[in-house]
Amino acid sequence: MEYAGMGLRHLLGVALAFALVTSGPAPAQASAPVTPPGTPQVAGTQFLSATTVDLAWMPAATGTNPIAVYEVYARRLGWTYPDQLVTTTTSTWVFVPIRGLRPATTYELYVRARDTSGLPGPASAPVTITTLPSETVPGPPVATNVTATTATVSWRPPAVAIERIAGYDLIVPPATPTQPIQIRASTGPSTTSVQLTGLRPGTSYTFIVVVRYTDGTQRSAPSARGTVTTVPSVPPSPPSDLTVTTLTPTSATLSWTASAPGDFPISRYFTYVNGGALGVSNPTPDVRTVTFAVSPGNAYEVYVRAVDQAGIYSAPSKTVTFTAPSQ
Repeated sequence: MEYAGMGLRHLLGVALAFALVTSGPAPAQASAPVTPPGTPQVAGTQFLSATTVDLAWMPAATGTNPIAVYEVYARRLGWTYPDQLVTTTTSTWVFVPIRGLRPATTYELYVRARDTSGLPGPASAPVTITTLPSETVPGPPVATNVTATTATVSWRPPAVAIERIAGYDLIVPPATPTQPIQIRASTGPSTTSVQLTGLRPGTSYTFIVVVRYTDGTQRSAPSARGTVTTVPSVPPSPPSDLTVTTLTPTSATLSWTASAPGDFPISRYFTYVNGGALGVSNPTPDVRTVTFAVSPGNAYEVYVRAVDQAGIYSAPSKTVTFTAPSQ
C-alpha cells in the first residue's frame, strides 16, 4: 500500500507539472508586415555639363508609411568606391539638380524612396551619364586691332560639339550682384570674334564670354575676364576769344572762336555758368554763340568746352566774369 500511495502521488505530480507547462497566457497574434515604399522610375536627364546634371523621376508607390524623402545616388563606373548619396529631396515630377560630379566621368544615377519610419524602398533602375570635359567654358576674350573707338575681340571655343552650341554672348560683367548683365554682342555658333565700335578713347573695358546651348541651357559658366584698353586720342583745342557780346539785366549772350579738332571732328560745344553746364548745348559745331538768362545785379563766371564725335572734351576756354546790370 505504501508503494501504491507513492505511485499515485507521482502520477499527480506529473499531471500538475504538465498542466503548468501547457497552461499560461494565450499567444499574441502576429502583427501585420510593414511594407516599404515602392520603386521610383527615372524619367530622364537634362542640362548635362562637366559637373552637373538634372534628373527627374516618377514617384514611388507609398507603403505602410508615407514617403518622407527621395535619395539620389551616384555610382562611378570603373571604381570600387561606395555609391555616393549626392542629394535628397521631396520633389517628384520635376528635374532636380545634381551637383559636384567629376568632368569626363561616367556615372550610374539611381533613386530610392525612404518613408517616415526610415525604411528605404528598392532602388530605381540606373540611368547612365557621362559628364562633359572640363573645357566646356570658352577661352577669355582677347583684343586685337584696337583703335581709339574700335576693337576686335575673339575667344577660343570650348571643347563641345558645335551642334550643341547655339551661339556666344560677349558680356560686360556687373559690378555688383544686383546689377543686370549687359550683353555687348552676340554671335552664332561658328563665330568666335566680334568687332566692337563706339568705344571711348583711352578707356579700359572688361568682358567675359558665355556659351548659349541648343538643349535649353541658358548659358554656360563664364570665361575668364579679358580687358580691352582703347588708344588715347588727341582732344580738341580749347575754344578761344570767349566774349560777352550782349548783356541785359535778364540775359547774356556769349560768342567764341571755334576749337581746332583733334583726332575726331568737333561735335558740339557746352557752356558752363558758375560751374554748372547749361541745360541746352550748342547742337552743331557751327553754332558758336549762346544766350542764357541772368538775374539783375548777380555775378557770373562762364567758360566753354568743345566735345568731339568720340565724346572727348577739350580743356575749358578762358573764364569770363561779368555782373548783370540792375534794372
